[in-house]
Amino acid sequence: MKIEEQPRMHLLPVQNSQFEGCVEVGGLLLCKIPEELMTQRREYFSGKNRSQMESVDNNFMRENDQRMPLINEKRTTVSFGKGK
Repeated sequence: MKIEEQPRMHLLPVQNSQFEGCVEVGGLLLCKIPEELMTQRREYFSGKNRSQMESVDNNFMRENDQRMPLINEKRTTVSFGKGK
């Protein structure tokens, strides 16, 4: 992506870059991608993540024994430290 296309980006040009005039930070280039492609990509990786979590859960619960049942609890909490 060209620097002119992002007026809010205030970057100095990278010296001896093969991508002159582009937004580059630490060797990484800022690129454009169509929104439809991003939506498809997000859905694909969400599905992959969901199937991996189901696989892990199934593998974990397969080890379950009635004498000592496993607890499959999926809860997260967020706590904040006390400020001074």
